[in-house]
Formats: sequence, C-alpha cells, structure tokens
Amino acid sequence: MKKIKCFILICILFASIANVNSQESKEYKLTDKAYGVAWDGVNFWFIDTNRRALVKINEIGEQEIFNLGLANLRGISFDSREGKILVVAPKQILKIDPNSGGITDKVAVPVQNIAGVASVGNFYYILDLDNAKVQIFDQVSGILVGGFFTDRNRPRDICFGRDSLWISDSSDNTIYRYDAKSGKITGSIKTNMKSIRGVLLSGSKLWVVDRESHEIKNIPFLETERFIASGEEEYSLEVTLKFKIDTVSLSKAQIAVVHPPSNEQQRIRSVKFTDSSFTPTFIQRNRVHIKKLSIEDSAGEQVLKYKFTSRNQLIKYFVTDDYLDKDVTYPFDIANYYEKGKENSQLFARDYLELIYNARQQASTFQDFKSRMIESGIPVLPYRMIRFEKGKAKSVQDSLSVFLLGFGWLPIGDLTPNGAQDKRYFEKKETDLILYQSLNYKQSVSPVYFRKDANSEWENLPAEITYKIK
Repeated sequence: MKKIKCFILICILFASIANVNSQESKEYKLTDKAYGVAWDGVNFWFIDTNRRALVKINEIGEQEIFNLGLANLRGISFDSREGKILVVAPKQILKIDPNSGGITDKVAVPVQNIAGVASVGNFYYILDLDNAKVQIFDQVSGILVGGFFTDRNRPRDICFGRDSLWISDSSDNTIYRYDAKSGKITGSIKTNMKSIRGVLLSGSKLWVVDRESHEIKNIPFLETERFIASGEEEYSLEVTLKFKIDTVSLSKAQIAVVHPPSNEQQRIRSVKFTDSSFTPTFIQRNRVHIKKLSIEDSAGEQVLKYKFTSRNQLIKYFVTDDYLDKDVTYPFDIANYYEKGKENSQLFARDYLELIYNARQQASTFQDFKSRMIESGIPVLPYRMIRFEKGKAKSVQDSLSVFLLGFGWLPIGDLTPNGAQDKRYFEKKETDLILYQSLNYKQSVSPVYFRKDANSEWENLPAEITYKIK
C-alpha cells in the first residue's frame, strides 16, 4: 500500500460521508491506464490496469494504491447495501473492504470478459464485452436470469442511478441510458471526451474517466431535455447490392461496405454477410465489412448480400437555453462534414439555430436545404433511409442531420412547415430506417467503397440496392 501526492489537473466534486449534496472542489491526476470509477460517499476509486491495482483518491488529494495482482481488471462500482467496492475480473466479481483494500469475498459468474458491474437489489447487471450484452446475474441463485443487447460498438462501463442503467461507449464517447427492465435506450449524453473508460452517476452528477487525458470529468446533462425517446419499432432486412468494378487487376484491392449507422436513433445488430471473406472493421469511426481481393477474384459485375436487424426509436430533441449561448467551436471529428472557411466564428448556437429554422421554412428540397447549410458553415451528414408505414416500406428517400454548435447532431426528418413549427424541436421517427450515411458532407451514392491498394483513397461506387423485409 502506497500513498502518492497528486498533481492538480481537473476539477471534481467530493460529497460528504452523509450526503453527496455537501461538496467541495478538488483537482486530481489519474494514472496512465485508468479504468472505471466509483464513489463510496467519501472517496473516488478507479482501476489501474497496468499495475493490476485498485486506487482510492481521498479528500486531501492523496492516492492510496491496493495491489490486487489480477489481470484484466476493468469495471468498478460501490455496493451501498453491503458497503463494499465491487471490482470485476474474468468470471468473477471481487468484494473489497474500502477501509483495508482487502478482498472479502469472490463471486463466480459465467461471464469471461467483463467490462463493468452495477448492483441493483438482488441482481448484478454485468456488461459483457464479448457480445455487448448486459447479463443479469441473480445473487441468490448464482445464475444468469436474463439480459439485453446494448447494441453499442465499444461499451466500456456500466452504472445504475435514477432507476436507469448508464453505459459508456468509447466508439462515439457517448453515455447511453437504458431502461433496466426492457433494455430500451431512453436517453444519451454526448461528451467531448477522447477515450471513455468509466461512468458513474452520483446524485445529480455524472462522472466519466477519460483515459487519454488521465482525468475524471463531470459531464453536465439535462434528463429528457436534450433527448426524449418513446416508441420503438424493430425491422429485419436482407440487402442485395449490385455494382461494377472497372479495373484490370484486383490483387491488392479492397471492397468495403458501410453498415447502417448504429446510434441513439437506431440500434443495428447482427450484421451478417453471405460471403464469409468480408470481415468487420472501421473506416473513420464507421463500422464496415471489408474484403481483401486477390488475383482469383474477378472484376466486372458484383453481387453482395447481407442482413441486419434494427431497433428504431422515436427521438425528440429539444434545444434548451443552456446550449444556445456557449462560446464553443466545432470538434475535430466533424471536420469532414462542413466546408472550412464557411463557418462564422462570431455566431453562437442561437444564431445557427435561426439559420437552420429559416432554411427549413424556405428550402423546396433536401438538396436545396443542404446547400443552404453548407453555405452557412453548418455541418451536414447526408443519409439514405427507408420510411415505413404500418410495418411496410413506403418509400426510399435522402435525408440528413445537421450539427448544431455546442449541442450535437440533429435529424431533419421533414422540411414541411409542420415539421419545423418550433425551431427548438427536432424529430427522428421510429418508422425511418437509415440504410447508409455518407463519410463527409457530400451525398454517398451507395454503401459500397473500393480502393486499388492499401495506400489509395476509398472510392464510392454506384450500386443498385434492393432489400427484403423479414
């Protein structure tokens, strides 16, 4: 056990032993490989994965290190009923005495790769990294009694608070809120973090561990104000792509097919290609399947088939005053979605909201609206979607989302006056399923991309798209 003085880096709030509402400001540094975060009413705790240790940060700014000596330590939480720190390792949950740092008990669980755990009543909600599923473990019977798929790309930690489960996703650095009983997404909070590894809800405060900046940060949020979810629809589709490759040699070439986006509006899972030589990976943080071609492959006409399931939420966003007068700039990861030099550094979110509202009223088509957005320096994310009605596909059409400075991406489902009566409201219907979205502000003609070798740029290929609804 070792005490180390910390450098002042970040601002975190400590609660008193009796009540988390009594707080004072402190600033602390985390170690390089921090994972997870917990609060026992007096101290913050996190895991140092390099040292295989549990670390406590006390009220006077000291770290106390408890070496556990186990590999693959990740998630951590505080069980207020037992007064124990819970730490997860492969196939087990460790109970730690917060006073001595000693292991008082080990609970065997049938989950190999655990990201985090939340104790709720007689159950442990375990985040399974292998399949991005929340497994529900009954502490009394010692068996798994249920669970649900999070449909997150890279889930990293889980906690419980306000009658909900909260899960961090490092692929988009967003915190997602779930109904613990149904497994439905009921909210999300976009952060400006770079590498989220922990999440904690303590009272009204939401904390995350950002591994890249070595910080515990408090994330401001308004429940149901930015994001409201209600109805949900599920669709299963089989997609067929027909396209042509015009080249002499395919020996070093690659084909990539961009997945339908999985986000807070729709949750994509079980993407499977009939051609097993396609393997999953990422392009610009977008999930794709890629095939490396060889001289045995033929150029010319190509046919690809894949299938997936989508759970679509009815999402309503409301932009409150808290977001409208912030002095912020566009984050680096949306640089591909607007023309540099068009943005006006003198404008606030309130001004851009007015520009979006006026364009919705005046534009005759989505292409017209998109052009107005680009000329105003507002990032746009074009996509092609299927609009359903009573479970049947009604139409295929192009649409887009716009990025509101200081707030995030907002869907533009319709341009009609009924869809834009209130400039602060934006809606994505559960009956709208996005088939694919663009990798920049230019409209993609299909989800198919091709490049001649690993050093070449990806080229978007035109394709005929047909689909069957299961």
